[in-house]
Amino acid sequence: MYSASTYRRLIECLLIFVLLPVVIAVVKPLGMVYSILWLLMAFCAQSLQYQYGWTFKNDWNWAGFTRKSARYIILRFLPFGAAMLWFTWYMIPDQLFALPKQSMIMWATIMLLYPPLSILPQEVIYRSFFLRRYTPLVRNPDHVRILCALAFGWMHIIMLNWVAVVFSIIGGVIFADTYQKTRSLAAVCFEHMLYGCFLFTIGLGYYFFHGNAMR
Repeated sequence: MYSASTYRRLIECLLIFVLLPVVIAVVKPLGMVYSILWLLMAFCAQSLQYQYGWTFKNDWNWAGFTRKSARYIILRFLPFGAAMLWFTWYMIPDQLFALPKQSMIMWATIMLLYPPLSILPQEVIYRSFFLRRYTPLVRNPDHVRILCALAFGWMHIIMLNWVAVVFSIIGGVIFADTYQKTRSLAAVCFEHMLYGCFLFTIGLGYYFFHGNAMR
């Protein structure tokens, strides 16, 4: 028998990580996606602080982002980056490096603003909050990592294409693995930035830009 607390967590998980992306995908609240993301991050951060004594400074954990972990992150990125580049060239060759070709200013703006505006709240929600909050429901770290990746991928249904969902599930496994090993939000934000900025640079961001998806 599950306890009342367990049922509450299950319902909470379904509402936030399953139902909310569906509502966003259906309603298509143009211009409000980042506002919703930051409001959700605020809720998750408050819950973490109240229940676990979480602080952003401790979770950021520069000490956990070691030279060894940075080297591992970069080496692991290389084959995935090559696969992303090939996929872009094969599936949407007209988009290959389209963003920097069309506007270096727009490309530079995205490189600067994407990490703090999008990556940071995503990592607080899906790594800091999800992995702490729902690990007791699963207990096996490998299983909760998969659930976290599936939730992260499901969130990308707001982009209304399968590519964003599948690539995000793969990324979700990678990011959850890094966070579980390092316990460093700094390390996983760096890794997410590496993949995300590369993705937008090579043109694969075509599938991840909500402005395209929600037209």
